Amino acid sequence: MGLSDGEWELVLKTWGKVEADIPGHGLEVFVRLFTGHPETLEKFDKFKHLKTEGEMKASEDLKKQGVTVLTALGGILKKKGHHQAEIQPLAQSHATKHKIPIKYLEFISDAIIHVLQSKHPAEFGAD
Repeated sequence: MGLSDGEWELVLKTWGKVEADIPGHGLEVFVRLFTGHPETLEKFDKFKHLKTEGEMKASEDLKKQGVTVLTALGGILKKKGHHQAEIQPLAQSHATKHKIPIKYLEFISDAIIHVLQSKHPAEFGAD
């Protein structure tokens, strides 16, 4: 079941707050991912050398990766459930080219949710 118009309005309102600082949000997502699941670093040759949270937070390349991911996510969210054209090539490339296990996608999804909840607690109620 999809989201109602009111639910989409809430999602996009919150996303507007993310867009105000995509680099900060994106970097925090990847720091959370890599510190919580260090094994995911193995899929990122560019970031394997980052061993500490401080090194991660200082990495401009990691910040750029966060911008790329959250910009793509924002484009998907703005489709309000009509995102097949955006999702299909991403799913294909992450499965076949990058060989990302499904559980890693679950890990980054959890990291995104955690960052949004911590940065925007008023937008996340009990439901």
